[in-house]
Amino acid sequence: MHTQCTTVIVCVLLLSATLIQGFAAPRGSRCKCKSLSKKLNTKKTIKLEIFPPSSTCDLEEYVATVKGAKKTKCVNPHIKEVKAILNGKLKNSKHIQVIRHSV
Repeated sequence: MHTQCTTVIVCVLLLSATLIQGFAAPRGSRCKCKSLSKKLNTKKTIKLEIFPPSSTCDLEEYVATVKGAKKTKCVNPHIKEVKAILNGKLKNSKHIQVIRHSV
């Protein structure tokens, strides 16, 4: 009787473990950027990081590090300043480090 009870408990635990593992975390819910800035001071920008879509975020994210700011800044990739940095068409943009992260 004791071994039957133990067997039942083990089976219940194994079945519940497989059910718990089967739940997937929702995609796109843990992005770095909650809001995007529409302006970027390129003279004070030190670094522009580009994060590709991943299993935790469906979006490509652009994060700028600005000199003198306490936090990084999420920027809209379609603003002219970001496009100019990426295209190399910005005067004195050599001081801006562009980092393209991979998944």
